[in-house]
Amino acid sequence: MRGVVAAAAILAGCGLLDAGVDPVVEAHRGAAGYWPQNSRTAMFGSIAAGYEGLEFDLVLTSDGVPVLSHDAWLHETLCTTADGAAPDGRILVQDLALDDLVDGYLCGGVPDPENPDAEVVAETVMTFDELLVALADADPDMVIHIDVKYLEGSTPEPGIIAPAVLERWWDADLPQPWYASTDAPGLLLELRRVAEEVGEPIVTSLIWPYFPPDGSDTAVALGAEALATLGIVDLEDLAEDAEADGIAIPWQILDRRQVEAARQRGLAVQAWTLNEADLLAAYAQWPLDALITDYPERAP
Repeated sequence: MRGVVAAAAILAGCGLLDAGVDPVVEAHRGAAGYWPQNSRTAMFGSIAAGYEGLEFDLVLTSDGVPVLSHDAWLHETLCTTADGAAPDGRILVQDLALDDLVDGYLCGGVPDPENPDAEVVAETVMTFDELLVALADADPDMVIHIDVKYLEGSTPEPGIIAPAVLERWWDADLPQPWYASTDAPGLLLELRRVAEEVGEPIVTSLIWPYFPPDGSDTAVALGAEALATLGIVDLEDLAEDAEADGIAIPWQILDRRQVEAARQRGLAVQAWTLNEADLLAAYAQWPLDALITDYPERAP
């Protein structure tokens, strides 16, 4: 595997000059390579480490409270009931009030097979409100990347999600630069509508492609790469339709010409999730705005 990554890194930079851009290195899910993803430990750890950027995911409870969770449901292997038992199937966050979620479940106390070196710490789910308080003591230059989740039928509708997230951010009045992302164009449009309605600035990024929760990531990535390479899908048009300021793309399907074309049209481009030092070093030479990684300390 290491040889494959090294080859990819060589090809990424082959024959190309340094783009002269210094991309922000974002701690993906709070640096999931070191701590349980989207956990309280990860957020405090990333803040204490002073990483350039912090990325995390938000989902709403039944009483409208944003909490840190990558999926619309509690992680099926990394979360347990409060007494340590496995959850009984998928537990949708939107089906639980915050008190029930906090009293009934713990996450991060199970080893993560995708990040075997991450600490194992069992904790209650962290709320966005808690994180906003913690960010008051963070580096004012830390870029905050809020990845807002929407899945039809499994989360509240965009009209509920957008104000619940944005109003909390604005009320916190934090100094850090920030942007919001999602793979749901309709939610991006709703985020912008809410911001424009109250006259607040907002920066958004469209995550592409959309990976269905029960689909094949490999098949989706290969299909998306083919569509973009053949010109069937235009990344700039996708961002424009969603009124997004940028687009976030898996590094495996990045094409440098497409990245340069997007930036020429004024779009920011973020790449995820680059976890090997060789890849981070190679793509740091591309005209990218952010490198999103579980291991920010591996970045050059």
